[in-house]
This record gives sequence, structure tokens and C-alpha cells, in this order.
Amino acid sequence: MIRSIFIRIISIGIISAGLLMAVAVTLVLMAQWHVTEPAMAASAGSAPGFEGSVEAGDGPGDGPGVGVLFDPALEGGVPELMLFPRSGTGHPVPVWVRAYVLDEDDRPVIRAEQVLTVDDTLRYMLPVEERREFVGVAVLPGRDADDPWFDFRALYLGGEPVLEYDAAGVTVPPDDFQEYWDEARARLAGIPVNPRIEPVPDFESETGRLYRVTLQSWDEIDIVGWYVVPADAGQSRYPAIQIMPGWGAEQPPMDRTADGYITFSLNPRSHGPSKAYFETPVAHHLWNIDRPEEYYYRAAYMDGVRGLDFLSDRAEVDPERIAVEGGSQGGAFALALAGLDQRVAAAVANVPYISNIPDYIRLSTSGSGADFLERIKDPETGEDAARSLAYIDVANLASFISAPTQIIVGVQDRVTPPLNGVVAYNRIPDGIPAELLREFTAGHEISPFMRQSNRRWYETHLR
Repeated sequence: MIRSIFIRIISIGIISAGLLMAVAVTLVLMAQWHVTEPAMAASAGSAPGFEGSVEAGDGPGDGPGVGVLFDPALEGGVPELMLFPRSGTGHPVPVWVRAYVLDEDDRPVIRAEQVLTVDDTLRYMLPVEERREFVGVAVLPGRDADDPWFDFRALYLGGEPVLEYDAAGVTVPPDDFQEYWDEARARLAGIPVNPRIEPVPDFESETGRLYRVTLQSWDEIDIVGWYVVPADAGQSRYPAIQIMPGWGAEQPPMDRTADGYITFSLNPRSHGPSKAYFETPVAHHLWNIDRPEEYYYRAAYMDGVRGLDFLSDRAEVDPERIAVEGGSQGGAFALALAGLDQRVAAAVANVPYISNIPDYIRLSTSGSGADFLERIKDPETGEDAARSLAYIDVANLASFISAPTQIIVGVQDRVTPPLNGVVAYNRIPDGIPAELLREFTAGHEISPFMRQSNRRWYETHLR
């Protein structure tokens, strides 16, 4: 498989008297052949960097002056937690640290717990056994506290590198996986696009023009996107990027015309202005989860395909240069569309959601992973819910990707853990240019580093 390496050393730090000095170094090695390991993001022995790290007290409910970073040991070895005083903290800070393992019923079982006094950088190595297991560590204000300030989990494979893990035998597509998606494409093809394109006159841009586009999609439900084209569109053809939204969010207009790109910010059903035509009566990720043929994400992925139908038919768009992009849920859309539609010429997925779902729902400690786990454990509908998720799991769809694909994960991400991206990356077929980047101090976010890397990918694969 063609792989490019991007080594991002973010956290080479020195902590002294409560002062953390971080140096960020970026090394780039491009266009390497037959490299089996994805990029590393931090040297194994480096001290934690401060910028971008997770800190107690940043969220609701003030916490102590402690920063934490978690190393899930993706390159092998044992996961560990790093704790350090926040800048300006003038006294030691006691915290309660609890290490645990998930049992066969996915319940946390405590393996060790103790109070740690943080007055310098501390490293806490998680207790593990020599087998496959989900291990975790929580940081709490005290032994009897119910809600942790931080809760991280990792997949431990007996010390073996997790970067090589592809979830074989764990994340498995149903036997009729291909038929399921072929039928969905055929069902969508029977519905006319019927585009309605309306100019937005008050859009301020020196190089672009904005249009509101309404398309008819799955089940003849309308969806809305924001279409930004160069002011001289029609005189030549441009590459286009379809941008998909995060969970429940509106994808607003994105003007990249100064860089020579058309953008189409598509809002699938129950997102943004598309809610005017259809809004799920429950949280959309659970809508019809026990009905695989009508599950929300089957319809929403087809909304994404409908957007590609629109772009492919536009005179100002070069149909050979259409990319898909997104973060979190949008990253899942990007990978799914790259697997479902051969018209995709490049894909960019930041911190992707709903990938390698059987592991993801056990590793995630924030967001909707727990909702999925609860549904598949339902004694009446759990089997159908698990089947729905197997169909839409982007790790299963990644095996069909034929376009150059970039995946970026945040190692501190507790919403969409980094293993989501690792497994999707490892399933992209040999011979397809692909890149996995890991930003060590990033959580569930699209950081400046990620944006810069996305631009580089487009310059290489969409120009």
C-alpha cells in the first residue's frame, strides 16, 4: 500500500516549578512506499506538552489545577496517564486515580486506585494482563466521587502495536453488505435530483458567490446545501469539495474560492436548514436503529451521494476532481462516501465517528457511544441494532475506498477515540494513497494542524 508518513512531535516539554515549556516540531516525510506503520505523533519518552492538553477546570464544574495527557500505547507497550500541574499552580494538587478493566458485560472493574499528589510531572502506568482487553483510567476529585474529571480508555493487545490492528473478526460486515448498499443506490437513483438553486445576494466575498441549493433525496425528502463558486464560474471547470457536518450541527458555507475550490456544504436530513423538511423525532443516530433497511445513516449516506450527483452534473465542476471532507460525524460521511461512490477523487476525514463500532462503543467515554452500546444490549431489539450499525460502520466501507484518503485523529479524543481512524486506515485497500496522522495533544476537535494537513492533501491529490 502506498503510504505517506507525517511525523508530528507535539510535546517535547520541560516542567520546572510549575512552568511547562512546550516545543512543537513537525517533520514531514512524503511519498514513502510500502510503509506499513502510520505516522507517530509524539516521541515515546517525551514529557507532555501544555498547548492543546486536557485540563481539569476547563469544562463545567471547576476542577483542580491539573493537566492530563493519556498515551494509549498505539505503538505498543502499556497505556499510561501523564499528570502535571497547570501553569501558575503554586501548590501540590491531590487527585484520585482509578484504573479499571471492562468485564465481559462491559462493566468497569477496578484493578487499582490511589491518591496522587501532583507537584511535578507524574506518569501512571495502567495495570494490564497479557491478553486482549479494554483498560481505562479515571481521574476524580476523591475516592467517593461519582463523576470523574477525566476518563480515558485503550485497547490493550498484550503489548503489541495497536497501529497494526484492523479489527478482523471483530468489525464484520453482514453477508449481504454489498446488496444492502447496491439496493440503496438503486432506490436513490429512481428519485430525480430536482435541484433548486437560489442566489444569496448579501454574501460577502471578493472571489466567490453563494447559492442555497435544495435537492430531492431519499424518500423524496428535500435536503439543503450551501454552494460557493468562484465569481468567474462558467469560464472554466474547478475542483469541488463536498463538506459534511458534525453530529447534529449545521454545515455552514465555506468559501475557498480564493484557493481555487468550489465548496458544497451539504446538510443531510435532520441537520441545519434541512430540518425544515425532515427532523427525526428522536436523536438522529438512534432513528430506526432497529430497522436496518430504514436506519437513519443509510438515508443520510444517500443524502451525501445525492450531493455528489449534483456536483457531478454542474458545468463549472470538474467531475474528475470532487473531494469529500468532514470532521467527527462529517469524517464518517467522508469515509463512507469514498467507499460508496467511485466519483470521489479524494477524501479527508478528521476525528471520524462510527468507525470500528464494536470497539468504539467500548472505548468512548463521552458522546453517543454509550447510546449505541445500550441499544445493542437490548434483549428485544439488540440484534437488529447491531446489524444496522454493521451496515453503516465506515470501517466496513473503507475496504471499498479507491480515492486518496487522509485520516487524522486526536490521541486525547474521548468522543471518537483514535482507534476509529486506525482501523479505517488499515482497511483501505493496498495501492490506494492513504495517510494516518495522529496529533498527540488534540482531543475531539479540528485543530489548525489538521486544517493545514487537509490543505496539503488537496494540493497533492485534487489539483
